Amino acid sequence: MERLDDLQHNGLMLYQDTDCSRFNADALLLTGFLRLTRKDETVELGSGTGVVCVLGADNTGARFTGVERQARLVELSQKSAAKNGQDIRFVCADVRDAPDLLGRGAFTAAVTNPPYFTSGDVSENPSFSAARHDEGDTLAAFLKAAFALLKNGGRLFLIYPAGALSALLAALREQRLEPKRMRFVYGKQGENALRVLVEAKKHGRPGLIVEPPASMAELEQ
Repeated sequence: MERLDDLQHNGLMLYQDTDCSRFNADALLLTGFLRLTRKDETVELGSGTGVVCVLGADNTGARFTGVERQARLVELSQKSAAKNGQDIRFVCADVRDAPDLLGRGAFTAAVTNPPYFTSGDVSENPSFSAARHDEGDTLAAFLKAAFALLKNGGRLFLIYPAGALSALLAALREQRLEPKRMRFVYGKQGENALRVLVEAKKHGRPGLIVEPPASMAELEQ
């Protein structure tokens, strides 16, 4: 069932479908981690409902293009942008095809919340599974597409499970995306980290800043 949700931010609205994948706290955490300006041409890989593009464009003034393989989610994203009067482009495509469709080196920034659930963790809902299921080479495919889409020196912003940090850092460096900034996210004080936010730079030099941690509770404030 289609519904219109109030994002409670500058009057922005978002169309979602209860039968499809919907945004969660990860998207809000990732949006808050972005460092962009009006000069940035930004692509989101796996844009889902379009919430990161909608909020990111409003917060930073950057131009956004969303790439999402589920046609229904692209339709809803386009509808949301139109409702908000935003000039955001949403493309229905697999991220693997994005560099050829949108242009290699066409963007100064990329954003992604790549699927990471294993086969034992996914939902029976095909939309949820398509949005969240790691098909084995998913992370590498997303990072490879980001590298191709970014200009030299372009930046990638992403969120990933904190427990898989070592695999993430190895995958980033394999794709010549050097981690430059990192922030851990906790559910509650005293608990283990749940997520890690990373900013990486295409062909960047080594040198990593680990920022003060964030908590899920900040989203409720």
